[in-house]
Amino acid sequence: MGIASFILGIISIVMGWLPFICFLTLMTAIIGLIFGIIDTIKKSKTNDKNKGFSIAGLIISAISIPIILIMSLVSIAIIVDDTEPDDIYNRYYDDYYDDDDDWLDDWYDQYYRKNRINDYKSF
Repeated sequence: MGIASFILGIISIVMGWLPFICFLTLMTAIIGLIFGIIDTIKKSKTNDKNKGFSIAGLIISAISIPIILIMSLVSIAIIVDDTEPDDIYNRYYDDYYDDDDDWLDDWYDQYYRKNRINDYKSF
């Protein structure tokens, strides 16, 4: 059971960094943690000194759980965020130029009309 805990811990810490796969690796981390606890307790009761794999699996699984939870939050944020870069730019542009600079828009419109009329007169 110690080797299984170690392998599950390694799988969960390696795959836990991937944004959308991290949901699945949470189960492997929890199972590896449980296997590590059970094997460490069994070997402590029988005074077996070969607890290395079970303790390593326990530690790796315990470290991978917060990593997986953080990446799960990142994945959820990616899924929930529905704004596109163009939409963000248009919101900024509209807020910046429409609130206080109406006179600038009016001046530009008049200048454009004036130059457009002069362009037509030149023909």
